[in-house]
Amino acid sequence: MNVKGRRLLLALAITALSVPLPSAAAGEPTDAATFSQRGTALAARGDFVHAIADLTRACELAPSEPRYFYERAMARWANGQPVAALQDLDQTLKLKPDDVPALISRAELRLVFHDNGAMVADLDLAAQSAAKQSQVRMTIGDLYTRGGRFESAIAQYDLWIAAHPQSAQMPAALKARCWARALAGKSLEKALSDCNAALGLKPDTPGALDSRGLVELRLGRFDQAIGDYDAALRSQPRNAWLLYARGVAELRSGRRAAGQADLRAASALQPQIAEVGRQRGLVP
Repeated sequence: MNVKGRRLLLALAITALSVPLPSAAAGEPTDAATFSQRGTALAARGDFVHAIADLTRACELAPSEPRYFYERAMARWANGQPVAALQDLDQTLKLKPDDVPALISRAELRLVFHDNGAMVADLDLAAQSAAKQSQVRMTIGDLYTRGGRFESAIAQYDLWIAAHPQSAQMPAALKARCWARALAGKSLEKALSDCNAALGLKPDTPGALDSRGLVELRLGRFDQAIGDYDAALRSQPRNAWLLYARGVAELRSGRRAAGQADLRAASALQPQIAEVGRQRGLVP
């Protein structure tokens, strides 16, 4: 299962931790809360078919409770039913328009469906509704970045970093802000500072090396960029993006043979990598 699926399962598992699976001796549920309890516990165990059935009963018995529609949306999404999940999230937000987890989940689904305008609307409302110091600022920032809204992403990372100075997630947050700035092509010296700080806290992290490599490439520091891509590729030798980016840096530094070889290797691993590079503003 991909990262998104694991995130959904984790959300379900967290919900289920406080509601253990009812025992057989308890009998068949008769109320919405117990159907919800059993459904989320089943979903956390990967039994989505029975989980969805139980959560459907919860929705039928308590049609004005947004939480049950949200739980069913997560189970349906994890079960490979994104359209049905989106419908449930629509209903969740009809009942509770400022529900931050539902807004974030619907934004991610809308990104999957390439509905970026609606995605941004959901993220904007989630950003407005979430507590200033909320942990979800990182998730909102990541989704803004994936949707190409880099300035909005940076603003979310700013809030998170200011509110969590001692967090173990600080290297990831600094890397994420560096990456957003690198993709935007703005405030590149600030981006470099973020990546340097991230690597100072957690050395040799491929993601931070990749991000710093892109910053250095944009700054015209090709040798430094190549060095970072070399380091990142030592732990991820079949990463098409890293090969592609190093190839571009090599070409721009005059190392034509090495650059062309990296571009060919990247394309062999991921035929669409040149389009990814174009979207990120990086072309040979």
